[in-house]
Amino acid sequence: MDPPLLRLAAPASLVVAGDLDAMSSALFSNSWYRVAMLRPRLRSQARVLRHVYRGERWHVLQDRASGRFLRLNAAAYGVVAMFDGRRSLADIWKFLCERDGDNAPTQDEVVQLLTQLHQSNVLLTDRPPDLEELGERRRRVYWQKLKQYLANPMSLKIPLYDPDKLLARLVGSLPRSLLVALPWLWVLLVGSGVAQVVLNWEELTADMAARAFTPENMLLLLCVFPVLKAIHELGHGLAIKAQGGACHETGLMFLVMAPVPYIDASTATAFADKRQRMLVGAAGMMAETAVAAIAVWFWISMTPGVGRALLHEVILLAGVTTLVFNLNPLIRFDGYYILADWLEIPNLGQKANQYLGYLVNHNVFGIEEGSPPPLTPGEVPWLLGYAVASFFYRMFIAVAIVLLVGTNYFFFGILLALWAAWGMLLQPLWRHARYLVTDAALEGRRQRAIVIVSGAVVAVLLFVGIVPAPAWTMTEGVIWMPETSRVRTPVACFGAAVRVPPGTRVRAGDELLTCSDPELDAQHAQLVERKREIESRVALATTADRVQTQIAHSELAHVSERLADINVRREAMTMKSPHDGEFTMVSPGDYPGRYLARGDVAAYVLDPARYTLLAVVPQADVDLVRRHTREVELRSVDRIWNLLPAHIVREVPAATSELPSMALSLVGGGTIGLDPATSSGAEPKALAPLFQFELAFAGGAAPKALGNRVHVRFVHYDEPLASQWYRSVRQLFLKRFAV
Repeated sequence: MDPPLLRLAAPASLVVAGDLDAMSSALFSNSWYRVAMLRPRLRSQARVLRHVYRGERWHVLQDRASGRFLRLNAAAYGVVAMFDGRRSLADIWKFLCERDGDNAPTQDEVVQLLTQLHQSNVLLTDRPPDLEELGERRRRVYWQKLKQYLANPMSLKIPLYDPDKLLARLVGSLPRSLLVALPWLWVLLVGSGVAQVVLNWEELTADMAARAFTPENMLLLLCVFPVLKAIHELGHGLAIKAQGGACHETGLMFLVMAPVPYIDASTATAFADKRQRMLVGAAGMMAETAVAAIAVWFWISMTPGVGRALLHEVILLAGVTTLVFNLNPLIRFDGYYILADWLEIPNLGQKANQYLGYLVNHNVFGIEEGSPPPLTPGEVPWLLGYAVASFFYRMFIAVAIVLLVGTNYFFFGILLALWAAWGMLLQPLWRHARYLVTDAALEGRRQRAIVIVSGAVVAVLLFVGIVPAPAWTMTEGVIWMPETSRVRTPVACFGAAVRVPPGTRVRAGDELLTCSDPELDAQHAQLVERKREIESRVALATTADRVQTQIAHSELAHVSERLADINVRREAMTMKSPHDGEFTMVSPGDYPGRYLARGDVAAYVLDPARYTLLAVVPQADVDLVRRHTREVELRSVDRIWNLLPAHIVREVPAATSELPSMALSLVGGGTIGLDPATSSGAEPKALAPLFQFELAFAGGAAPKALGNRVHVRFVHYDEPLASQWYRSVRQLFLKRFAV
């Protein structure tokens, strides 16, 4: 089948025009008599540009008044090229039929092309303009823009002024040689900045959450973010202007309630070379990363203070937002347009959705009419992959934004959630349901389509609501020693001697350390002499006075008790091995003479067979782990391919914010965020309360590295996905909104 006559172009702004599907029709049209005598021509503000997409020649029709673009294939442009205002549409079509024969466009296709040009306001005819129709068209354009705003409540744009003259002055003030060398200068600058980031990585990322999200630094973030985005948008504008384009709109876009500057870069679509269009898309990110590189150099040379903290926020924002958002092609920011230009697939997102819809209609509903969008070799995998990936990513981003806004502004967040749910879920479902029931394309196949869709919906509901599915809770833990492996000082004393060299294999009861207490020794010597004195008094009183004898006996018993207690304490100063294992001690040379408080850990006796694992579980999952766990599986981070069985030994009954090891925190490579409000010098605390579970290894394949981080999976009893999702959503609402 011949390719369709007309394709709408994909503008480089956020407002994306859709492609016009091909129409299967007869050679003649019932509406032809209405337009046959028209003598069409293009308006003076219309400009035709030649582009090449994936080896095929297309013509882009630009309306310089409105900024819209139409992408015409060779057949469509062959018709438009004859619109000179002298020949009638009937003469043009007759000429095409004589020249092209069976390949000539049908009358319906010509009418459709004429309609699209008329609606785009680039067509003039010999008929006088209909003022009422022009007014209606203006109202229709106004309502279309309003619908676009309402359909995307998380991104509202307010145009402010025309920046074209300002951009022209800025570009004109730069020498031409500097513009040519600018990309190479950018490579050197950003390369040096990346090198400095690598060299100072630990200092830049150490305790990032505590430094970036304190109230003071959040204020700095709010001040820096609009400035960085203004530089980003200025980069787009300068790139367009430096390559001969024009920018006629800039303003503010309220992205998740935050005012962000924007520039309309849709005129970049007019550039014939895709490298020029890709440069425009990348210019904003290049400007931001250049600012980040400069900030890195200044950050290195500055002393701690407000200025250094501000530069740290600049580095964080310019780096993270560029990589996570602007470079991501799954949302329609810079990365999307760069990918579309690189693949040479204009309007990538809409074309992907159209092709997916064609596959469903053709292969599932059995609709033979219609044709897919014109495809080139290798294009199908990109379209299918993008259609699926972008849908799920948009849903994820929408949910994340709703939760973010709802957490801080509850009532507004609920309204925003309902609005977003209608625009992104309920409205598309309603549109598809109406298509199944009323669309003329399904005539004769409507019952089949309804049965297939209903069956698929019922099958999904049954699978989600009835079929048991595996359930588990993932967390992390550290290899830990039991309390009995710690050699603690039983009394306050001073270190005396290390009886066994560290690293020696010892047995239970072997003497390990001794310590002394001079005051206790003095008390012992005093009590010994005191006891001798009293014993002499007892011997003397026995022959003289019975009353004095009883008093001396009582005093002797008291001194003997005190002496026995001191002897017990002195004997305890010789610390023995609690069990078999390897004797380990930190800085044994510093032990003699060091003061040790009661309960201090002086050494360890390590036995890998006695190692356990301390796992931390968030408060939201503790009940599930406590009541519904049927087995526990472990994977050590250094031997991720080895699956180790384990079982729960005990649970600490109270929640705590203290971590058993910093290896579980984000700073140590784990997944637990630290509370930035922790005072300086205090032990770091987790952001959310945690419950600790002690696990014992089953079998002999226990990890040997003490303090090593381990991935823990608590395997629960199977239950339907609907129950699992309900529990997750309920916990999410409890956590975020306390409802």
